[in-house]
Amino acid sequence: MTEPRKFASNAHRRRGATAVMVAIAIPVIIGFAALTIDVGLIYNTKTDLQRAADAAALAAASRLGDYASGDVLTQGREAAMAVTAENSVLNKRITIEDSDITFGRAILNKQTGQFDFVPTNVFPDAAHVVVRKTEGSSNGSLNLFFARIFGKQSQDVTAEAIAMLLPRDIAVVAELSGSHSYDSRFQNYKRTDINLHEVWSDLPGGIDDVNTLWADDAATLSDEELAQRAGPAWGLFKRLGYGKQETPSDYDPNSDPGLIKLGYRSNSSNAVLENYLYDQGYNDDEIDVIMSGDQDKNSTAYTNRVAVALGLANWNSGMSGGRWESAGGSGGNGNESIASDEIVWVEKFGDRSLNESAGIWKDYIKNYVQSSRSSMAKANGDMRYQFGLKTFVDYLLNNRASHEQTPELADTPHYPMQAVKDAVGHLTYTIENLHSNDRLSLEIYATRAVHEIDLTNDYEKVSNRLSEMQAAHYTQSTNIGGGILRGIETLTGANANPASRKVMVLLTDGMANIGCETCTSYDPAGGALYAREMAQSAAAAGIQIFTVSVGIDSDMNLMNDIASTTGGTHFHAEGTIDEYSDQLDAVFEQIGGSQQVALIK
Repeated sequence: MTEPRKFASNAHRRRGATAVMVAIAIPVIIGFAALTIDVGLIYNTKTDLQRAADAAALAAASRLGDYASGDVLTQGREAAMAVTAENSVLNKRITIEDSDITFGRAILNKQTGQFDFVPTNVFPDAAHVVVRKTEGSSNGSLNLFFARIFGKQSQDVTAEAIAMLLPRDIAVVAELSGSHSYDSRFQNYKRTDINLHEVWSDLPGGIDDVNTLWADDAATLSDEELAQRAGPAWGLFKRLGYGKQETPSDYDPNSDPGLIKLGYRSNSSNAVLENYLYDQGYNDDEIDVIMSGDQDKNSTAYTNRVAVALGLANWNSGMSGGRWESAGGSGGNGNESIASDEIVWVEKFGDRSLNESAGIWKDYIKNYVQSSRSSMAKANGDMRYQFGLKTFVDYLLNNRASHEQTPELADTPHYPMQAVKDAVGHLTYTIENLHSNDRLSLEIYATRAVHEIDLTNDYEKVSNRLSEMQAAHYTQSTNIGGGILRGIETLTGANANPASRKVMVLLTDGMANIGCETCTSYDPAGGALYAREMAQSAAAAGIQIFTVSVGIDSDMNLMNDIASTTGGTHFHAEGTIDEYSDQLDAVFEQIGGSQQVALIK
């Protein structure tokens, strides 16, 4: 009878021990629950705060390049605060204070390959943002749940982020084909306000040149007369002046006082020309021959007659009482024909010799003004046989465009070349004012593509070099693919910064027409294909291309394709010279300031 009582006693003791263990375990279980729930709460809060800090830092840094809109520090703070307010933590809006935002510069640490943040308000390119849920902050600390059992009421939680404007290596890839003077040439006078007068005005040897023959008379001329004599002139051109400004609707070369018509095998009747020849000392018999086309047996005879009529050459006719006698020249055969061995070239073009100048004058007369195939004759048939300053400048832009032939053109405002020069100057100015770590290079292309300036922080070096260049500087055609290739080589070469974003700015006013790097034959289909292939190569190398097309003749579909292939943007400018010049400035300001931002912490 005693054994059952023993078993009951043991069972009672086991139940008591279990109760004690449960009593001991309950606080531990509650502790784990508190730890699990509150740690999860802290983690979620930290995640939300980090998201807000990242967004705020990116927003603040993105404003640091926008100097055109005002104080970048103020803009950065406002942007950071606005973005933070749009984020919520545990479904509640949070705020940051001025003291939570620090600006500075991101300096590449070559040893670690990472960027170090150095606080400064002087031209900052990075922003450091702290978002807090702490005691004393406007957001307060994080209230805990189960941890209160152990006397832990709240927890301070913070998150921070640093974002910077990404430095860029930018290859400016500019077209310098012959078409980059189209909008200054007579061929486009019906489509835009061509500026042949301004091109002529900026050629050396004009009224401001002390060596010009009429400089001493400048003080006696009216503003209108000065405008007529702003640039260099030769022979009869000095008397004619520039003449009428070309207008699309009613321009008539036959009524332009700046032009004189001397037709092939055609007699001329012009009082200005006759008086000029009298002043040169020619007698009536000589003038009759000069004014007559009866002896234009061939283009050489015609060229000689025109050269004498324009005062580019003197005629030693051999006629009795002629100019040659008073001038002391050696007379010719005295017949009614102006032979090559009877003329003496007297007008130089620029600093060229008389012999070289004679070749230019002959080419101008025979192969341009006389030709029915010249671009100006195609634009207006009445321009054929019209001689004057505007047709000579038009000839230079068409037939002697290269820097080797006429380097003087580099200092003239021929369009769209001048607009591109101005726009690139605007780009370099914008980037310089950012005080960033951006670098620029210059690549140019026509029939062939040439690397001109290595990547550099000396932005003026790029704009100054482009300013020294001209349309058709080296060659004439448009090898867009070759230009992109030169840009790729620069942006991926040894001089490129591996930490920089790779950007190419590609400019054109026309259509790709060269199909490979070393090709020279005109090939529009192959040119477009080659350009697209090079765009794909650029995309594979991580290069973003902004394409900029100018004028109505540019292949905008190709430019759109190149930009979209590389994740870039296509911009287009057209209209009058003034209109697209303004548009280009706005485009390049946008490109210059469109820096991307990235988190570095």
